[in-house]
Amino acid sequence: MDEEVEELVEEVPDVGGKTKKTGKVMTWTPPMSACMLRCLAEIAKKGVKTDKGFKEVHITKAAKTLTVLVGYAVTTTQVSNHLRKWKVRYQRIEKLRGLSGALWDDDQKMIVLEEQHYLGHTQDTPKDAEFLNTPLVNFEYMEACFANKLATGKFAMGSNEPFGKLIDVECSGKTIDLESGETIGEEFVQGQAAFDFGGQGMDATTPSPSSGSNKKRKRVSILSDEDAVQVSNMSDALRDVASAINNTCHAETHPDLCKTVMDLVGFEMDQKLAVLDYLTEHKAQGLNFMKMEVAVREASFKRIISKNPDLV
Repeated sequence: MDEEVEELVEEVPDVGGKTKKTGKVMTWTPPMSACMLRCLAEIAKKGVKTDKGFKEVHITKAAKTLTVLVGYAVTTTQVSNHLRKWKVRYQRIEKLRGLSGALWDDDQKMIVLEEQHYLGHTQDTPKDAEFLNTPLVNFEYMEACFANKLATGKFAMGSNEPFGKLIDVECSGKTIDLESGETIGEEFVQGQAAFDFGGQGMDATTPSPSSGSNKKRKRVSILSDEDAVQVSNMSDALRDVASAINNTCHAETHPDLCKTVMDLVGFEMDQKLAVLDYLTEHKAQGLNFMKMEVAVREASFKRIISKNPDLV
């Protein structure tokens, strides 16, 4: 991404004064962009980001961090404008990740296309070349800042926390671990344990909806959102592989098959038509039939008739 973005630096006056613009020009450099994104990504990982983005207090914090880095005042307007450019960049990356045949290298944070696919796509849209088959700078920060799948509030997890963490459900007076074997008890499965659902409009002592549930164990999905995304990506990749294999199958017969069969000497017309139908249906055998010498081709013709007497 071209970081040579020039913006006017606003001087912050005393309270009651008017904002003045100086002739000094600020150039966004890669370290400055990384600093801004890192600061906001750390805020997002704490679960305080809203659906509409970052609050003004968070933008102000990023501006102060940049001010310390560069040695002059950086305004919230400049941070907001630059953040908007990175958001557009992230949306473009996500769109390219959805390309047919595109693979995702999570280690290098890179969208991978085969050479022919890459050349064809970049020829049509040259501006996409900077996003394909090359590591994406600051992608982890962008994902934390802009991805809608990021958990918020008490459900947020830090980047250093492992997946598959045991899930705890708060009850009145104690905590029940849904992953442990204690969830089989009658008091739990019959809904007699008081749950605290965080005041989402459900009664704390809501009973089990089914009277027959005393024989069923409470099940909780062990896949996190990230794991589910990876499984979905693997399924898409397998479908692409299956499609590629199907595309390698022969869909057309040899253009000279009909003439070659009809030119064989010593066979009746009904036999020729029957073998032609057979080779048209079995396209791979038809292609091999065309590669044979005349003597071998006649022997193959007789073999097909003898092994498939119902053809004639």
